[in-house]
Amino acid sequence: MSELPPRPENPDLIFVGGTGRSGTHVVSHLLGSHPRYARVPIECRFHCNPQGFPDLIHGRIEPDVFLRKLKKFWWRRIRAGEVAPVVARRLAFGRKVRGLHKIVPRERFDAAIAEFERTHPTDLEGACRNLFLDLLWPLTDEQGKPGLIEMSCFTIAESPTLQTLFPEAKLIHTVRDGRDAASSKVSKRQKRSHPRDGLEGLRWWEGRLRNIERGVGRLGDPSKLLCVSLDDLVAGDRDGVYSELLAFTGLDDTPEMRGFFDGEMSADAAHKERWREGLTEKRQSDLIREYEKVLERLEREGFHCAPQLRAAYERQPA
Repeated sequence: MSELPPRPENPDLIFVGGTGRSGTHVVSHLLGSHPRYARVPIECRFHCNPQGFPDLIHGRIEPDVFLRKLKKFWWRRIRAGEVAPVVARRLAFGRKVRGLHKIVPRERFDAAIAEFERTHPTDLEGACRNLFLDLLWPLTDEQGKPGLIEMSCFTIAESPTLQTLFPEAKLIHTVRDGRDAASSKVSKRQKRSHPRDGLEGLRWWEGRLRNIERGVGRLGDPSKLLCVSLDDLVAGDRDGVYSELLAFTGLDDTPEMRGFFDGEMSADAAHKERWREGLTEKRQSDLIREYEKVLERLEREGFHCAPQLRAAYERQPA
């Protein structure tokens, strides 16, 4: 059995999350271009998705259910919409296979699970914290950086659990114009349950925001959460939001990070206003009216991200 590397007592950790199709990847790339933060290159999910840490810690599933999903689905999975989970190499031929196997050696994976099985009966929260660190923290040594960024979408919705496990961690919620997020989700439709058009996409987006708001409302320390607008980062108050990110994370403005910001983050790269593509003027007007209704609901109900969404919307040309 492989020996596990030492764990940090106070890990310098950032979780980036959002609704999906909202800029989590590009924001993690931006921060990961800084010499301080290594970037987990995949969405790991086991710490925040259904049947992951939150369900386990709150008693909604038993440890054997969590471990079964960790060993199978989160270790090696076929992209959503493809045929069947991967149970043999031949099933993955010609398909995009994802999972922890891409970044964690099998020996370390098995050792981390064995340590979790040994410790979870007496200290479930400690076992979860250590499992996360055992699996992912070695990426900091591999990339030669002292801190770590992870970007699974559900991290903000499940931020109370993550803050319990990692009170030192910072949380970044990335938001994006709901019409563009919806359009992107429709274009990437992988399951029958996914939205088929812009109006369905807006309902999907609002539902995800409601899940996030429920999580944020239970945070013990909301000062550890920052909401940033992808729209402002690429086309609005770019320097203002960039400076806000630096201040929140305590980072200095290095040439590496500034170079990524200037060279890779633009309205074109973010496919801003993509929601208009293929729609008649009437369909566009319908979607605008529906989006305005959603924004009004979010503001009326006091959503923490409503100011960023409203400001980005108001900056757009009529």
